[in-house]
Amino acid sequence: MTALLTSGSAERVAGRSSHVVAPPRPALRPVRRTGRGRLGPPGRPRVAGAPHVVARPDCAPRRAPAPIAVLVGIAAVVALAVYGLGAFAGSVAGGADVPEATTVVRVAPGESLSELAGRMAPGSDIEAVVAKIRELNSLTGSDVAVGQPLTVPFLR
Repeated sequence: MTALLTSGSAERVAGRSSHVVAPPRPALRPVRRTGRGRLGPPGRPRVAGAPHVVARPDCAPRRAPAPIAVLVGIAAVVALAVYGLGAFAGSVAGGADVPEATTVVRVAPGESLSELAGRMAPGSDIEAVVAKIRELNSLTGSDVAVGQPLTVPFLR
């Protein structure tokens, strides 16, 4: 005689009573759900009737963040200021006074670099033109030989 034994039921088998005990179930652990934001450490349970902490009535409300249009406007003003300062610095430095075009000339007898710069680029900043002549010809000093070919900037 076969008897169906279920947990928690008592059945008679061959004149004896037996209790069938189901194996103990492991305790269910809460499943940690992903995608629900940052999980913090476990806190204390809230006590019913405990006072709720709120801001004082004399506290100022939280300010709303600045609108995007205001931020874009501020960025544009800053960009224009930087551009203006760069243009002002370029005009003060005198780098724009040096002509871009160059030619090769020979040094005349008794001519210095500043006289050559004044002859080839009249109306330009003489010191800036001399610095450009030194740069173009890899000169370290102001000594030049008569008849020496030099690449110099000139006005057309």
